[in-house]
Amino acid sequence: MTEPLTRIINALEESDKLHREARARRILWVSEHKASFPVISGRPETLKLLSEAEDTLIDGHFVATLLLAMAFIEHTIIDELQLLDPVKGSPRFGEALKLADKQKVFPPDWIKRANTLSVRRNSYVHLKETENQHTLGNRVMNESLHPNALMEADAKDAFDLMYNFFVATLREVNLDQHITPRST
Repeated sequence: MTEPLTRIINALEESDKLHREARARRILWVSEHKASFPVISGRPETLKLLSEAEDTLIDGHFVATLLLAMAFIEHTIIDELQLLDPVKGSPRFGEALKLADKQKVFPPDWIKRANTLSVRRNSYVHLKETENQHTLGNRVMNESLHPNALMEADAKDAFDLMYNFFVATLREVNLDQHITPRST
């Protein structure tokens, strides 16, 4: 091995040791908050969001987990609305949340949590003015918590909510026909 490669590998080994316990705790947390099924079929992009949200949470990439979980939730809500036929195309997430709430597609507390997490996600996705109450800096000041604690809490909340939506929208597939609608 080359000298730079050896130094990098040694540094990664040290880093792995320092972060191993926290990763192990997150693996345990994830195992208690996710559902597992032998076979899952769906849109590849949506399913990839589900699996990568898990990987990023375990690795401690909390903003990425929030973004991925919220994208999964957005896909799921819009997909349900399209199956119920009240919308054509892909509405903006805020509009989809309002319509899903109005149509009572999901429990109201899920919609409320999704809305809160969406606002928090937006401060990472869309540049907000520094006075915006939902930016990380203002939340740190207002909630008197370390930024990592806030980001981890948001990531875990989004992950948990993502799996609620996932399980709620599972359907049996009849191989002779199309998707069997879920019972409400």
